[in-house]
Amino acid sequence: MKIARINIAAASLCCFLFFVVIPSFPRVRAVLAAPLCVTDAAAVGDACYVLAGGESVWERLNAAADLVHLGRVPYIYLMDDPSRDQYNVPEGRSWSRGKWYASYLVWRGVPQERIRFVPKAAGFFGTRTEAAILASHLPPGARRVVIVSSAPHMRRALLAFRRALPAAVAVTPYAATELASSQELYYPLWIEYLKLVVYSVVA
Repeated sequence: MKIARINIAAASLCCFLFFVVIPSFPRVRAVLAAPLCVTDAAAVGDACYVLAGGESVWERLNAAADLVHLGRVPYIYLMDDPSRDQYNVPEGRSWSRGKWYASYLVWRGVPQERIRFVPKAAGFFGTRTEAAILASHLPPGARRVVIVSSAPHMRRALLAFRRALPAAVAVTPYAATELASSQELYYPLWIEYLKLVVYSVVA
């Protein structure tokens, strides 16, 4: 009985070290997340679309602003999120998330006329829904679209957008940061792998 308890304790400790402690190191997590990331550092397109999503959206907006400043894309497309967000003191009212995002891009030097919105739509599969909405709001003649998201999301996003957009439209992935620098790297990676499997079937 005592030996059995020792074996259980040892097995529990090994599991804790293997599944909790070791993956907590950024370099280890970057290795674990590497298959999720696909990106083209030289991405060029007729427009770029910034995927929505939590606090990581700021790193994505920065990357999109860089693409405009580098002359690689003429327009940035965002989902128009009307949800009320933080209070804007100079304005004396709360702004929507979409307004904050546009304001941030303007602060980063992106001209207002280069920022465009697609309407927000409900859907169980968020990335798939965004891809479908963008497909119906692309400007006439668009043949190349750059999608911008956090590094661990890129393979799933690329899958969804390539299936949703017309075959004549080339989709290029552009990770907002290097994998090791992404805020999303510290979220549960197994969830992203699970989403990738699901999207491979339903996207």
